[in-house]
Amino acid sequence: MISRELFERYAKAIDANADLLQAAVAQLEAKLSGIPPSEVESALTTAYMALVARYGSFAAAIAVDFYTRQREASGVNSAFVPELSGTAPAWSLRWDVSDAYSGSDLAKAVEKLGGRSVQRVMEQADETLLQNARRDPARPKWALVPHSGACGWCAMLASNGFVYASEATANKSRHPNCRCRPVVDFDGDPLLEGYDHSRYEREYFKARKAIEDDARKEWAAMSDEERERWRVKGKGAYDHYLRNRITAQMDTRRAGK
Repeated sequence: MISRELFERYAKAIDANADLLQAAVAQLEAKLSGIPPSEVESALTTAYMALVARYGSFAAAIAVDFYTRQREASGVNSAFVPELSGTAPAWSLRWDVSDAYSGSDLAKAVEKLGGRSVQRVMEQADETLLQNARRDPARPKWALVPHSGACGWCAMLASNGFVYASEATANKSRHPNCRCRPVVDFDGDPLLEGYDHSRYEREYFKARKAIEDDARKEWAAMSDEERERWRVKGKGAYDHYLRNRITAQMDTRRAGK
């Protein structure tokens, strides 16, 4: 079992890192104001990449500390040294900037990058835990613990509970500003003190039941071209469509709470 104290220490540290990152990104507007317009995107890209690399390394270190402490607390005796994961791919960070910057509105770009930067550094913490879990002979299990007010997508992922690390990559997909925390547990029957994943599971199935009939009818009425738009690698088009309908319903229900 993961103790609440251990989890809260981990959550507090990784949230503080995200807060500091967002504050640093917000300062880029003032730092880059006054430079020639033709140089803004290049300067923004350089500064953004440096911040994500810096705070991403902090997030990875926080994840390693949590992993090590949880492993020790579980009484695992086999030798293993957890390692930090690499930083976010450069191409993804360049895409973040090109997507955010319209060529004229630096303020809006910086605001959008504040959310994207949190996504990128939290992904690095995720990857640190997952890579170590794959290598570790103790074979820990993985779960996503949503933050307060988490969206329907993250609640859906949380409904899976603890899964083997080899399965986690199929379920891991962060979005901008996402602060949900991945955790690992080395017990045969993993559990986080005070965390009831079955609540999210019940929420998922209620949402699915509420929309499933309408979803089938809407899918049947779609043209082949419309259905093709839902096709993604590794998942059937209808499964992708249904998953999005379910998460939208979960968002609606969560907003009404």
